[in-house]
Amino acid sequence: MNFNEYQLAAMRTAKVEEDPLVDNLVHASLGLATETGEFTSTVKRMARYGKEYTAELRGHLCEELGDTMWYIALAAQALGVTMEELADNNIAKLKLRFPDRFTNEAAEARADKGGLSHKES
Repeated sequence: MNFNEYQLAAMRTAKVEEDPLVDNLVHASLGLATETGEFTSTVKRMARYGKEYTAELRGHLCEELGDTMWYIALAAQALGVTMEELADNNIAKLKLRFPDRFTNEAAEARADKGGLSHKES
């Protein structure tokens, strides 16, 4: 399945909203915060409380990432963009920022933003 097929399939389960732009962006932003919070909480338990990484835990983390994808699809749909476009644009940005590979210097230089720091862009 590619991103566009996923987005189409995911939107089958989206609620039809009165104001699709605002309502779906609100739903997506709250959902993204919730699902990334659940993912982060699980990782925190591993890092701080010594929770063992098991097949079950891996499954839970993967499920939370999948839920995050659903909310990304909803936001993309509301904005009138495909997930494939989002992915392509993100990779293009990363190629500008990190032409060879990740470095701390390139991360700070932000070549894709004209060399502006994160505080300026």
